[in-house]
Amino acid sequence: MDAAPCGLTGEDGRERIRHLFRRMRLFLPLARPLGLAGRMTADEHAEVNIEANEIAAASAPVLERLTCPVRCVLATGGNLGASHDEMEGARAALDPVLARNPNVRVSARVASNHSHILRKDFRAVAEAVRETAAAQGFPALPFRS
Repeated sequence: MDAAPCGLTGEDGRERIRHLFRRMRLFLPLARPLGLAGRMTADEHAEVNIEANEIAAASAPVLERLTCPVRCVLATGGNLGASHDEMEGARAALDPVLARNPNVRVSARVASNHSHILRKDFRAVAEAVRETAAAQGFPALPFRS
């Protein structure tokens, strides 16, 4: 899972996201061939991120009602669009969900951010998949590096 139940919302949040992507508009075409940006304009990137933030912000009730096992790999690194304190607040927003729903657990905390977690911490992600499968009663999966 790659989102805490919070996000930049409201007109201030939307404008902050738009401002960030407008500042990055010259970098985005260079980032595309590296897989770091989509084939979208800066404004399109902003709109996708606005929607993702709104969905994440509204996700706590959904997470609290999950009846199947969910394992999170919680990234503790920084984020391009948020300060360290804001990211800590975002991560802390998951704590009430963890307290109320025993099906949702943090499998690992890693130093990556959501942009690098699969590349840098794939072993932690693989272990979270194994934990989730085991919680559902599936046999152990072999690990290949």
